[in-house]
Amino acid sequence: MSGFTISPARRALQLWFPIAVIFALIFVELVWNGFSVMATLDVSLVFVPIFFIARHHEGPVAPIAVLALGVLKDLTSETPLGFWALLFCVFFILSVTQRHFLQTATFKTLWVTYGLLSFLVYALFYFVSLGMSSMIADFGVSMVSALLTVLCFPIINLAFLWFIPDDMHSGVN
Repeated sequence: MSGFTISPARRALQLWFPIAVIFALIFVELVWNGFSVMATLDVSLVFVPIFFIARHHEGPVAPIAVLALGVLKDLTSETPLGFWALLFCVFFILSVTQRHFLQTATFKTLWVTYGLLSFLVYALFYFVSLGMSSMIADFGVSMVSALLTVLCFPIINLAFLWFIPDDMHSGVN
């Protein structure tokens, strides 16, 4: 997508609003960890705004912000430093590689692509956690977490529809 079709203020909001949402979701997930079901599942809703940033924002700030927010999630979730940063960056990179394909995609295509990327990242979650003695690895729990993350996509994605130019409302088809 060309940066010339969007006003500078809207372009800045396309980056900073999703970053603020990621930041807020990281802290909301802290509250959810008090529930026994959420303590075993790791539903990471932050992948939706990361997916949006990867699809709609170009430039050096986005990957740096994604990495920094991954480190923040590591610090708040008591996982080994770099664990979530790796997952955030891999998800971001995979999403960026699909940018051209997703520019004119329908909502179903966006959701399926998001789902496939989420399952790939949660498989990575499982395999990386196998090698860490401080983490319990369970493939079934990882895949259920991925499924719940994918099922939440339509709801969280609604918050970002305003930031898509009118000629590219790919989230409503």
